[in-house]
Amino acid sequence: MTALNGVAKATLRAYGVSQAAWARYHFYAGGRWGGDACGCPDDRCIGYHHDGLDDCGCLPALLDQMAAEGELPGGAP
Repeated sequence: MTALNGVAKATLRAYGVSQAAWARYHFYAGGRWGGDACGCPDDRCIGYHHDGLDDCGCLPALLDQMAAEGELPGGAP
């Protein structure tokens, strides 16, 4: 089981989404994250599919899209 890294945890907090809500939204039983440490739910993401030393941009992009659509899991509408 992979835990979310500090950047992913901070990103979720900034969007008002709990780690457990994010995990449940992506079908991880009991609200425990089992995906990549960066918080990306894409099976192809292995935490370093992006170039350079930058953090994975998937999580904020997904959260921005979900916020725009009023779909944040356990977060503010």
